[in-house]
Amino acid sequence: MNYGRKIKILRESLNKTQPEFSEITGISLSTLKKVEAGFSNVGISVIDKIIATQSLKKHVLWFMTGNGDLKVEPEIETNTRNINLPFYEVKASAGDGALVEAEEQTHLISFEPEWLNKEIGVNPNDVFLMLVDGDSMYPTLKNDAMIMVNRNFNGLSDGIYVMRHDHNLLVKRLQMLPGGIIKVKSDNNMYEPWEINKEHLNGTDIELIGRVVWSGQRM
Repeated sequence: MNYGRKIKILRESLNKTQPEFSEITGISLSTLKKVEAGFSNVGISVIDKIIATQSLKKHVLWFMTGNGDLKVEPEIETNTRNINLPFYEVKASAGDGALVEAEEQTHLISFEPEWLNKEIGVNPNDVFLMLVDGDSMYPTLKNDAMIMVNRNFNGLSDGIYVMRHDHNLLVKRLQMLPGGIIKVKSDNNMYEPWEINKEHLNGTDIELIGRVVWSGQRM
């Protein structure tokens, strides 16, 4: 389980809101929101602040190793028929790119587990839902289309991805080219493609959030 999910489980087990947890740990609220939502990696400085917080000392062993107290790890809520996936009130820009901040999960949306497994081929613990903003991916993805994003994808191949670029969340089609070059394309031909080097992925300025595996939109 990744540290972002562990931080959320720890915070909720203490019945703390994000602002309250930010105050007691010294982790900035914007950083806390991003790491819990999976839109940013948990850096060493964040882990150090968790470890250094006096009121969290008894949970450090669990946080670092999974052992110790707080062993219970709540999974995505399920019932006898459906699996509830988290939906976040954030938008990935399918346009020129708008600055967005990760917000708290607003509610859950139900899907049939058999459909997720057989038709989409994803682990429910690895996916979340968000919205598309803009028309650069039209007609594949319309403005306000809901997309399902898989954080845990094996290898990088041609497809549609959500990525962070210069603090903007974008949804774009990536095409692998020779020499480690990746072409970032829009399905709307009114937008010009651009290129990045594969070695720059998941760095300071460019980070892949996940691969888009499903979309639901109005006709």
